[in-house]
Amino acid sequence: MNALITGGESFERIALLLSLTKITSESIRGALTDYFVIGHSRTVAAALNGVDDKNLAKAIKRLQRIAHIIEQIKQLDLGKIQG
Repeated sequence: MNALITGGESFERIALLLSLTKITSESIRGALTDYFVIGHSRTVAAALNGVDDKNLAKAIKRLQRIAHIIEQIKQLDLGKIQG
């Protein structure tokens, strides 16, 4: 299951998630923002930012993985509060 929704994320959320990664390429960061915030398809986001589609796919998976881990931590914390 994907923790992030294409076109459904805020710029701030993506920026915070990116701060937890080693992704430094401004082109990849821009493509990720176009994909997750604006809602462009992966192919369009890659083309608009001049990045290889496969590299963008890897970055998307990496960001999804981090977001998923954060969601798991939130669930653990919620369990402690409720329990």
